[in-house]
Amino acid sequence: MDISADVKSIDKLKDYFFIVPDYQREYVWKVDDQVEQFLADIDNEYEPGAKKQSSYFIGSIIIVEKNEEDGKHEVIDGQQRLTTIVLSICALRDLLKDVKLDPTQMQYFDIIKAWLSDFDLASERMQLRLELQYDESKDFLTYLIQGDEYKGDTSSSIRKMKQAYERIKDHFEGYLRDGLTELVGYARYFLTGIDLVVIESENLSSALKIFETINQRGAGLNAMDLVKNLLFSEAREDEFGKIKETWKRIMAHLEACGEGQSPLRFLKYFLVARYHKGMLREDAIYKWIISVEGKAILNYQAQPLVLAKELEKLAERYSRLVRATEFMKDGSEFPSVTNIGFINKYKSRQHLVLLLAPDLNCPDDVIEYLAKQIESFLFFTNTMGIQSKYNEHSFSQWAIKLRGVSDREEVISALNDTMLPYLASRFSTFKNDFLSIKHSSYNPQYRQRFILGKIEDTAREQSGLSKHGHDFAQKMQVEHILPQTPKNQVIPDEFEDMHAYYNMVYRLGNVSLLESQINQAVNNFNDLSSDWYQKKQREYRNSDVVLIDLLDDQYGIGKDTGLNRFRDKKDYLFTEWNTHSIETRQKILLDLAIDTWLVCDQRLDEIND
Repeated sequence: MDISADVKSIDKLKDYFFIVPDYQREYVWKVDDQVEQFLADIDNEYEPGAKKQSSYFIGSIIIVEKNEEDGKHEVIDGQQRLTTIVLSICALRDLLKDVKLDPTQMQYFDIIKAWLSDFDLASERMQLRLELQYDESKDFLTYLIQGDEYKGDTSSSIRKMKQAYERIKDHFEGYLRDGLTELVGYARYFLTGIDLVVIESENLSSALKIFETINQRGAGLNAMDLVKNLLFSEAREDEFGKIKETWKRIMAHLEACGEGQSPLRFLKYFLVARYHKGMLREDAIYKWIISVEGKAILNYQAQPLVLAKELEKLAERYSRLVRATEFMKDGSEFPSVTNIGFINKYKSRQHLVLLLAPDLNCPDDVIEYLAKQIESFLFFTNTMGIQSKYNEHSFSQWAIKLRGVSDREEVISALNDTMLPYLASRFSTFKNDFLSIKHSSYNPQYRQRFILGKIEDTAREQSGLSKHGHDFAQKMQVEHILPQTPKNQVIPDEFEDMHAYYNMVYRLGNVSLLESQINQAVNNFNDLSSDWYQKKQREYRNSDVVLIDLLDDQYGIGKDTGLNRFRDKKDYLFTEWNTHSIETRQKILLDLAIDTWLVCDQRLDEIND
């Protein structure tokens, strides 16, 4: 492998003409992050007015000569840094062209212009120092280098380049305000005091190998970039275009769910769900991919395009599932995935390990069915206080059983070997925990309302009424039947002190969803030495919440109606409200919860351990 590596100042980069090929990632540096750091790092080294300046090493670029005839070099790594350098030199040029320069200063201006572009005698054409060939650039940099106004479409990449150029120019104007000499001095340092290592390889394959070797300890975006470059390095030249377009669609899917700038989680979950055995640390992702095991399982050396296509298909599924998780209202494409967002918090992602495991073409209804089982699992484990890190370990093992499933029966078969025995063996713990649980254990409040709303909808369904759904539940307030603020701190004799009182106030059996107007009305009934509960009952009957309506023992439900049968079956009758009532109602809520969160269409207490 023929490699040369030389330290070059920015001024010496004029010996090259660079091309960022179309398969490379577009410009992604953010103005308030990498661009700001770029400027700050230079300022930390530059000493205005000093005769002797410390040089500043800014990193490396990896290039390969495209062909000997035109002398252009493709940039394999360092395109973000190189583009920012070009934007910076455009900003210097644009500031200097609008001021009166003395002969020496004019020399600097001419050098800067010549750096950006040069006339090629052989082709009789101007050659730009940097040419961006990826579609997202839309020739913006060409217009900027030529000093022309850009009037084309504005992609995300162009917006970032424009923002970077404006921020850099504004920064340089600070030097100009101190005097033209100060700006020229900064320009001299920028051109001669900033160094890069230019690594030149004999061909694309070896250049990509260098990139891989330098970056394989990287994290975050680097891991995804490494996989992309790995696929290109193994692909035939006639596959480049297909992989490029496939990769664009992968990133578009991740952008659509807000994870385009941080795709490492998708890559990790993809591998754990479909190929790796068990957990995989983020810093070990690329190391495993290029291991003997990883190469054999992923088969990217023989079929890089096949792996790219699989990544694309799963990125689409991942994106849809992330958006469903964060949907947080009725009408979701995957209702049970949205429920997971409520019950396990909308930023949760662990469930996606299991949902990425089924067959590449698994129907949506099967994915939804699997999600429904995961929703139930998370309700039970959250109630038991099992931490997410333990679920992640379980999911990574269970995903192996779910690989390739494509119908409901196969899902049930896989879960019969994994999730069902796990939950069945813990049912006694769940039951005991639920019977004493406080509603605050389900914080945040949107999760409390979700759980109470789902149990309410089960009660409505069993009463022959239509369900309400998320939008209804999330508008409700959480009513404490035994009031939080008893008048004058006077409490019933059954409680020995305020601590015992509040222990019952916050139990799940003492709370319900309730419309805000009714809740405001019943807040006045907190004199526990009076008929406070009977007053609340008369207000409760005005609610559209069945489990609060039925607290009124005089509630009109007709004869042999669904509501009547529900009340009789559950023994949901409370003529007074005390500790016994709260404990009884909590048992009823337990029974309704088990009806609500079935596992493979079975109540958890009916599954044999």
